[in-house]
Amino acid sequence: MDGGAVTASFRLPRGLAALAGVGGVATIAIAVAAAFIAASGVDPWHAFSVMAAHALGSADGLLEVLVRAIPFTIAGLGIVVAFRVNAFNIGADGQIIVGAIAAVWLATALPDLAGWLLAPLFLIAGFVAGGLFGGFAGWLRARYNASEIITTIMLNYVAIQLLGHLVRGPLQEAMRIMPQSERVPDSVVFDILIDGSRVHAGLILAVLLTALFWGLKRLTAFGYSLHAVGSNPAAARYGGIDDRRVLTLAMALSGAMAGLAGAVEIAGLHHRLQENFAPGFGITAIAVGLLARLNPLLVPAMAVLFGVLHVGSGAMQREAAVPLPIVWVIEGVVILAFLVYGRLRPGSASTAAG
Repeated sequence: MDGGAVTASFRLPRGLAALAGVGGVATIAIAVAAAFIAASGVDPWHAFSVMAAHALGSADGLLEVLVRAIPFTIAGLGIVVAFRVNAFNIGADGQIIVGAIAAVWLATALPDLAGWLLAPLFLIAGFVAGGLFGGFAGWLRARYNASEIITTIMLNYVAIQLLGHLVRGPLQEAMRIMPQSERVPDSVVFDILIDGSRVHAGLILAVLLTALFWGLKRLTAFGYSLHAVGSNPAAARYGGIDDRRVLTLAMALSGAMAGLAGAVEIAGLHHRLQENFAPGFGITAIAVGLLARLNPLLVPAMAVLFGVLHVGSGAMQREAAVPLPIVWVIEGVVILAFLVYGRLRPGSASTAAG
């Protein structure tokens, strides 16, 4: 038996290798976070125990984790689409904002429209606005080879400034007291699924979208095109696939899902437009998609994991004096570790999930 055969015989099965990669990244993220916590003079074990007890140790905590997982799942599914064609959509935060802006603008402009029509239009407006934002960055990449990383980051700032202007100007409430919009009509507000909690009907939508995106990946020509372009654009072009078109559509769909997440967040929780209504949700969605190995079926589970981090981080700050940005440290380490891991192993990020 030659050396190559011996090496091949000791390779882990693909599923176990992927699981090992995820576990390794998670371990690195936790270790780095523990180092930051220890550097601030706090026992990391105590800090993580406080986080787990608050987020997982009570029914209220678990329900709040589900609330946080809803936008993470929806936006994370969009991130999966973009990253599968090796397009790095770093603009989900801005896309969430413009989706919320478009949805609220439509609802406040047409308050007397029948609820059965206004409710879906509310979500569609968010979907379309986010899609235009993401699709524009994708088109710039496809047409002019402009870095989508730079364009999506800069578009984040455009969205943030636009939101600040609108809630202090054209969309501000009639009393002109607070920088926020009027409340959206009740017809677009999601029903609460569990009494005494904030768990809303967006949870059902997130589950349905997960199944839909799994089908998109496995059962459609578009899903195959995403895989082909992400694996080898030149080979995809040779096979008759317009890789530029696929890339633009992937970025548009990625942005659309983030925009939809913004509309869902308004309909489910805030019921009006205001600044900082989804702080860092877009970056969290990137971490969710990467930790899910770009597998739509794993996105909800990873969204719940980051929901635990977000819900528990407040308790860590109050009871263990851990700075709140520790969650962003963990997310940043996850993203960086996966980017490095994707470069070191054979194949691209888009093929990592299989």
